[in-house]
Amino acid sequence: MLEGRIADIAPDKSMLKYFDGAVEIKKMVTDATSAEVEAYLVTFSNGARTKLHYHETDQILIATRGKGVVSLQSKVDMTDGAARVQMEEHTLEEGGFVCVPAHVWHWHGAQKGADFAHIQVKKPGKTTWFE
Repeated sequence: MLEGRIADIAPDKSMLKYFDGAVEIKKMVTDATSAEVEAYLVTFSNGARTKLHYHETDQILIATRGKGVVSLQSKVDMTDGAARVQMEEHTLEEGGFVCVPAHVWHWHGAQKGADFAHIQVKKPGKTTWFE
């Protein structure tokens, strides 16, 4: 059994290159403690967000504080031979949640002028980042 307190978890700085703005990541459950699930608390300051990415498994985001946004790929337009990805934005506020399907390009973070925090839960697996 694993138990603990979020306040006692040191922030993990190894993933900060995948974010824009000030972010704090606390890994609550990792592949070192569970082969079935991972859970992180991610706190975004004033408009901070992830970079564009997708996961090979579904990802659940549970808003715990503030106002956030989740932007999901809704369509790829091939007009004039150039690929243009169209994104669909969704507001996420404290108490709300969303399930981002596997292999869907997306980003998430705080709305401009607001702070935001969420818990992300998913099966361990590869994340592909668009950099």
